[in-house]
Amino acid sequence: MDDKFIEELREIDRNDKRRSEFLIKGMKETLQERKEKNFIERWIWRQKNKKRIARKFKS
Repeated sequence: MDDKFIEELREIDRNDKRRSEFLIKGMKETLQERKEKNFIERWIWRQKNKKRIARKFKS
């Protein structure tokens, strides 16, 4: 999700039905972008996240 998406999400009231639909649409777009990346980019991204999570819970 990019900055423009976050700004639009903040403008929508929390009780508005459009907010949940907008959030679902944004998550679908994010997942589609991840799928379009090649295997090596996805693997590197997962490795970075594993290290970050391990450091967080190590303490």
